[in-house]
Amino acid sequence: MAKRFFRTRTEDRPDLALLGSISQLDVMGYAFPKLFPVIKVSEKGGTITVASANLTNSKGTKGRANGTALTGTTLAGTDTTYAAARYEGRGMLYENDGAAFDDETATDEAGALLSQRLAWNKVEDDAFQIVFTASRKSAATELTNQNVVKILQQNAKRLRAYGKATLVMTTNTWLDFCEIPEIRARFAALGIAGQDIGYILQNPEKVMGAISTFMQFAGGVVLFDSDIVDTGGTYDGIIMVMATRPEAKTAPIQTIKTKATYGYTAVYIPEDAADADKPFDMRSFYSNDDKANVYDTEAFLNVVQAHSGAVVATKLLADLSGYTWPVTVVNNVTVEQPAAAGGGGGGGES
Repeated sequence: MAKRFFRTRTEDRPDLALLGSISQLDVMGYAFPKLFPVIKVSEKGGTITVASANLTNSKGTKGRANGTALTGTTLAGTDTTYAAARYEGRGMLYENDGAAFDDETATDEAGALLSQRLAWNKVEDDAFQIVFTASRKSAATELTNQNVVKILQQNAKRLRAYGKATLVMTTNTWLDFCEIPEIRARFAALGIAGQDIGYILQNPEKVMGAISTFMQFAGGVVLFDSDIVDTGGTYDGIIMVMATRPEAKTAPIQTIKTKATYGYTAVYIPEDAADADKPFDMRSFYSNDDKANVYDTEAFLNVVQAHSGAVVATKLLADLSGYTWPVTVVNNVTVEQPAAAGGGGGGGES
């Protein structure tokens, strides 16, 4: 028989701390690990030297004569400092929620995952604010009608020293971007049917893959969830062209030391940690005042921008109806305008 009430234990909860892992961040849909790859550090503050933008342009020697010294190239680059701050989350479940879960372990885990999600959301918001700044917004290049892809590609060429071209925007901006007639026409040229908002929402991976293909953005599309960041819409319509290092996901230290990388996330993991993939400490207790089970989590980390030059800002037209349907696209393939445009977004048609 299910309990009507459940009151959690008052103690440190290493068992619940193990639920949160760095390796799950991509699955959870966060953008920041793709832009700021995670580096595990054993101190809460320090210096990390990252590769300079021109390091990979250096060349070796051919035909060196015996007795002639070989010129060496060091990995020395730019010194960056990090100072891990405490990120916390408090998840609360009322004592009668235990009846809904019908399981004390499941109740504890739900509260723990909620608190951890709150902490990660704050990290995501901080990362967004590092990338999307007022100064970049004011300097953004306008994506003019019929030249959207061309302008984005031109800006991407400027960032080759920092990695693979990547489009970064909020989910609100993404929906508007996909409704630009020039973009929708290119979907059609690639044989993607149903180029409307409903299709975009139901097939995000396929749409992102198509954009990466026809725009030649090998880093793909990275989206910040508008329900988590920029909830006031300050940066709606702003698209960042960035360079990222997908390889840093599996080899972060090696990557930032040998290849110029936009930034990194320093996550404090004590040397004696039981699991180097688990950054959280947790504690649970019952609150008599709230009649609720409380789950507190904390982790120490710092999101660091190492190369500010790896970002170029662009912006959509203020009036999306200024975007009109192109006559021909992609290898002179003529694409007819759909009979009816779905959802909101780009309006004007020719």
